[in-house]
Amino acid sequence: MKGRRVLITGAGGFVGSALSEGFTSLGWDVVAIDRSFDADPSSGGTRTRRVVADLADGVPDGLGAVDLVVHAAWVTTAPEDLGVTRAEYSSLNLTPLEAVLRWVARARPAAFVFLSSSGVFAAADAATGSSASARRPDAAAPGLTDALEPTSDSPYAVAKRAGEDLVATAGTSGRTSMHVVRLGYLYGPGEMARPTRLGVSLVAQWIAAAREGRPLEVRADDPHREWTWAPDLAPALARMVEGPATPGPIHFCSPHVYGDRELARAVAAAIPGGEVVTVPAMGRVKAPMVPSDLAALRDFEWTAAAEGLRVAVGREVVA
Repeated sequence: MKGRRVLITGAGGFVGSALSEGFTSLGWDVVAIDRSFDADPSSGGTRTRRVVADLADGVPDGLGAVDLVVHAAWVTTAPEDLGVTRAEYSSLNLTPLEAVLRWVARARPAAFVFLSSSGVFAAADAATGSSASARRPDAAAPGLTDALEPTSDSPYAVAKRAGEDLVATAGTSGRTSMHVVRLGYLYGPGEMARPTRLGVSLVAQWIAAAREGRPLEVRADDPHREWTWAPDLAPALARMVEGPATPGPIHFCSPHVYGDRELARAVAAAIPGGEVVTVPAMGRVKAPMVPSDLAALRDFEWTAAAEGLRVAVGREVVA
């Protein structure tokens, strides 16, 4: 893509801030929108313009032309923890998305990306569960492919699928290539909880536990998950949007699959005093998500855990 200006919604949180930092590192100018920002206001440099706004009230005026819009804004905290109904929870997420899609139809950027999630799937949606039989991709183990129909009925999954449908039916006069991108398990530097995202990744939890002298808990069934280093998202997206619209939701994730115990032991080895303990498994965990076969990413170098953990352990993590 020749254009070098991107609008990122939800840019104040973990994923959005990773995208903002990633695109600025690529030389893009970033318009970052959120209701609040986790990072220090001075971060981001001169290439980042921060806009504090509630997208439920519409996209603010005066943003200027952009070449790419990445909609990362989403409330992941469960409705019962927020004290709202399922319908209200859906509205919290879909109303901002609708506002952004209306803005996109007017502004006509070259590309729009909606960040969905593997959370649309239920644990039974793949041919295999999350046990150690779900090995690395080179073992050709079954997993969550983009050909599977997701069935989870959680409020989060229902709202995300509704968002995917909204994007699929959005009218942009053919000017804007539309992409629905499902992300899987993410980890990276600067991860912390916020009201709209109370949970943090297992990696962040393990690092925090090791630093505080607490044991690193691993389920007895040792689930295997695909882990994506959050700073990889921006360069991978920049490659993807150079091409045409992607047909249907795509699985946008690293091919690196690790067992929980393997990663927890790596964290424990990196932080003095870290100790891994086994805890009972409660419920099933989804199988690893299988990346979609995208020509633009066939030679993309996704960061392996050894390098990602080296950087993550060197940064403060608040769980």
